[in-house]
Amino acid sequence: MTFYNKYKDTIKKVSKQHYNKRIIWLNEFLAPHSCMYCGESETMCLKFFPNDKQIRSVSKRKGLNENSRKEIIKLMSSSKIVCSNCYIKLENDVIDIM
Repeated sequence: MTFYNKYKDTIKKVSKQHYNKRIIWLNEFLAPHSCMYCGESETMCLKFFPNDKQIRSVSKRKGLNENSRKEIIKLMSSSKIVCSNCYIKLENDVIDIM
């Protein structure tokens, strides 16, 4: 029996816990913020414009220590926090970027 087969369930459980912690970290960052255009403050509605997909993708793969988060924090600092509706409007040039 290989190491993986012996501890398969434990490895999956711990991997899922760490994945969830990375998602929670991102949501905790967004919690005190609101959309800069309409004021929406519901965390699940907020996105980073224009780097949302990249931030969320990298965030799910990187660890939670400060060194691992440098790339994500850099992307977040160069992004604006907007709600989903305003994000769509920005992508379609309905709202001017300030």
